[in-house]
Amino acid sequence: MGKRYFCDYCDRSFQDNLHNRKKHLNGVQHLRAKRVWYDLFRDAAAILQEEQTKKPCRKFLQTGQCDFGSNCRFSHMTEQDLEKLNAQVQGQSSNKEISKD
Repeated sequence: MGKRYFCDYCDRSFQDNLHNRKKHLNGVQHLRAKRVWYDLFRDAAAILQEEQTKKPCRKFLQTGQCDFGSNCRFSHMTEQDLEKLNAQVQGQSSNKEISKD
């Protein structure tokens, strides 16, 4: 049957050859899954900065859902979410200052 390649980001496998692997690794689905995985490990300050530059998603604010999900270019955070994230960033920065002293 031959070797199979399993992609941990996409949770799928396929026959392992150069053509299939290149096609998968350059595919939109794989790149999105990889980005979502690495976004889990970003710090709160970077997330807050990015979310503050985005406009709010009208569809998400009206219905609570968006067809684009994590691929939406607009922010899905409410004012309360942004306040919580800002408080978390402030807490982290004050902890860093305390540890320096």
